[in-house]
Amino acid sequence: MNKKEIKKELFNKLMQVHALWSFKEPEINRISDEMLIEKVLLHLDIQDINRLFSIFPKKKIKEVWVHQIIPLEPQYHSYNILFSLLYFNIKNPNRYIKMRSNQYVKSLLQK
Repeated sequence: MNKKEIKKELFNKLMQVHALWSFKEPEINRISDEMLIEKVLLHLDIQDINRLFSIFPKKKIKEVWVHQIIPLEPQYHSYNILFSLLYFNIKNPNRYIKMRSNQYVKSLLQK
């Protein structure tokens, strides 16, 4: 499968689980790569997350995780632990997640 086909398949799975409910008329062309990555990380299973790594660079996926999902602490703490250990080889996930969460809060306070 090529990148476009995998993206379409992931998009269709997100539609099935109603992960794109906030979009009036979701279309694959309207969803950014970052939004697709975020929604797959939060709503689909490990096999689908693994497919993300076949179509996007690890660096891009990690960036979305750090900027979009870690700030959702503590609601998604178990996901963050899983991603940090399984995909990003972070040795001390709790410390890393806390540091990133604190950075996010500080950035909000500086605005």
